Amino acid sequence: MNLGDAHLRFVNTSRPQLLHSDSKRSVTASDDYYSLSEPASEPSSGDDPATIVRYRTPPSQIHSPYSSRDLLRSGTTSPRRKEVPAIDTTSRSIKFVEKDSTNGDTAATDNMKTWKSAKSDVSPPTPGVDDTPYIQFAIDQLTRDEELMGRRRVGVSEGDVSPIDEEFEEVPVEPNYARQTVPRAYHSESRQIIESPVSPLEPEQIDDKLVPARPPEDSYRYPSLKYIPGPLRLPSLIGLMVCCIILIALLIVSSVWAAKHNGLWQYDGLGTNRYNLFEFVPQILGAFVLLWLFAVQAALQRILPFTLLASERGPQHTGALDDVPLFLTNYLTPNLSSFRHGEPIIGLCSLIFWFNVFTIPLLSCVFQTRLYLVTSDGVWMWTTVQPVAWILIVLYWLLLVALMLLALRLATRPTGLKWDPTSLADIFVLLRRSNVASHFHGSEVQAVPLRPRPASLGYWRSSNRPSDIFYAIGEDHASALERHRQEAQNQSSRAIDLESQQPTKGLTIESLQTDVHSPAVRYRWTPWFMRDTWWILWLVTAFVLTTALLVVSFVHQAVSYGFLPLLPAPTTTLGFSPANFLYSFLPSLLGMLLFLAWQPIDTYHRALEPFARLANPRGVTAEQSLLLSYPAYLPLEVSLRAALAGHYRVAWISFVGLLSLTLPVLAGGLFTAEFNVPAQGVREVASMPAYYALLVFVLVYALSFLALWPEPKRYLPHDIRTVGDIISFVYQSQMTSDVAFREPRTKTDLVTRLVSVPRGEKEVPRYAFGVYVGRDGVEHLGIDRLKRPGSGEMVVPMGRA
Repeated sequence: MNLGDAHLRFVNTSRPQLLHSDSKRSVTASDDYYSLSEPASEPSSGDDPATIVRYRTPPSQIHSPYSSRDLLRSGTTSPRRKEVPAIDTTSRSIKFVEKDSTNGDTAATDNMKTWKSAKSDVSPPTPGVDDTPYIQFAIDQLTRDEELMGRRRVGVSEGDVSPIDEEFEEVPVEPNYARQTVPRAYHSESRQIIESPVSPLEPEQIDDKLVPARPPEDSYRYPSLKYIPGPLRLPSLIGLMVCCIILIALLIVSSVWAAKHNGLWQYDGLGTNRYNLFEFVPQILGAFVLLWLFAVQAALQRILPFTLLASERGPQHTGALDDVPLFLTNYLTPNLSSFRHGEPIIGLCSLIFWFNVFTIPLLSCVFQTRLYLVTSDGVWMWTTVQPVAWILIVLYWLLLVALMLLALRLATRPTGLKWDPTSLADIFVLLRRSNVASHFHGSEVQAVPLRPRPASLGYWRSSNRPSDIFYAIGEDHASALERHRQEAQNQSSRAIDLESQQPTKGLTIESLQTDVHSPAVRYRWTPWFMRDTWWILWLVTAFVLTTALLVVSFVHQAVSYGFLPLLPAPTTTLGFSPANFLYSFLPSLLGMLLFLAWQPIDTYHRALEPFARLANPRGVTAEQSLLLSYPAYLPLEVSLRAALAGHYRVAWISFVGLLSLTLPVLAGGLFTAEFNVPAQGVREVASMPAYYALLVFVLVYALSFLALWPEPKRYLPHDIRTVGDIISFVYQSQMTSDVAFREPRTKTDLVTRLVSVPRGEKEVPRYAFGVYVGRDGVEHLGIDRLKRPGSGEMVVPMGRA
């Protein structure tokens, strides 16, 4: 191995010193490599210090993105090197050279010593200790500039660092928001050609495992992990149960009364107060219950991944990070994912909740008119449709039972939460001391879903610091070293073969660096219904259908004059009329489908709004991005908050999501069968005031598709449905090591830190979504502070190419 013109310098001091000479040579390749040797011909003294000499590579015209860890340890980084005592030759294969300098001339002479043959100047190898890891690391560092531009000779994993670099320890920085230097283990299993053991460091330095901890109960510092969001708390669930009981009671009373007393109330015509009472009020009551139920479902789905992570069921919950969504993305089909993750009670509740989307169409046809022959001419009366009423009673009874089961489930098992995880910041705070980051290597640029991985949520303590308890997502009894070893074995194909010089399959560091800067990767994903092609299709379909509805409504006045029912119109003794049922249930069901189809659009726009704000090249404050909690707000509440914040698109789309609920309510009560005297037959006629109101809401619904204009800032590299999807954008971000995310005790504490000016800085931090240099010294795509004191700004793409 060619060691260049390296020289040894010797000082007479009691502490190790790192000496630099003025040079224009690159320190990129030699940043983590130190020459530690002892000439065999000169004895060492235990009282003299060790001198560490840094090697430098020849100048390179290509500046490496990982060129120097000094760039990472700028003014915001305060690493501290432990005092390293003299290393015994029986335990290390690399030794310190020590020589006393009596005067300046002697020191100058000694400093000009050059390397000679191994037999005369270099100490013999220590028996039983392999020097291969250090030699291989030196080769890697000396050739790093060439490797980064594709001229690699050895595949180097991003976790490979100097064995000596293990001496860095975490330095708490209290005065200001400085990044902490985290030790990285040297692991050689990821190399394909030269496989050598891990650096012979002490186990306590690198084998720091996370162990579940049980903090003192009723402690202010360690609150219980049993937080339940407002919609899922017992008062809220009891209130919803009371509403179900009231509806059940009304349906039972109306059914029994109509059967025993020849109807409920005399029919007095189309569009009257009685007509509105029986044709529209039931749907309004059902819509109120349905909105409340949607709020319960949203809160339940939001905490479900964390509840599974906090469960004590172990390996069967490996998919909680990557398979359980944080919000519902499909309201047209039932959500049965909880059955796959060992939550049959929640799965059963979700199935029953979904069946209640049919309550509004059924309520629209639960009351019909019937001719009772109580007099010689007969009397038209409002009556209850018995089959429909008892179906509704069963559905609301099932909903009542499901709410009871859900309340019991939440009361008996902890959720694993300190507070409601409504924003990005609530997830980021769980990562500061997590040991699962290596699972997410390269995941920010991968379009395919992540593979399931084991993880848990709760209180932890490290094996090296058993008294230090913290709250995080982690893996039980897994150290960072084991994590990197497993990652190296699973992804060994990333490297380049040393002999064939052919790249192997897999994600290499070079491909990662290319992908994070690629517009095709940055703007690859958006929900399918928000893509350009689908948006045009939605717009054209809405325009065509709305135009057809207007034409049918006003040409020849078909709606106002009525039309033939094409089905039997007479009402049976049970109150059932085929014609009235069809023209009440079917329009309401179509309106319900339109309402449900808009809900994913509303949900995704709420969830994507923080990322849309972070796409600003000037960055945004945490209040406008990391702390946005739109998915957790009620429909009208999110519209008001978004409008006040200037997020008008979210405000309008959410408002339309609420407004679209009027479609099934109005459509179900429009038509009724009446005997038309001029035509001498039964015809289906509409209540024109309600019909005009329905046309207005349909027109607003159709025109609202214009607001779905695809914006580049709402495009991301991949989906954001799961906790793992969001973690993939910050798993190497220095932001998670900021003081703002350092174990806040309450949500108020977290918000206060994020909206305050850090100590030693002049303005509130701004955050952005773009290319940042991670804690591993590699460029990543995701979320970080736009600029840190003493470092440059992150790269924020301006738009699709």
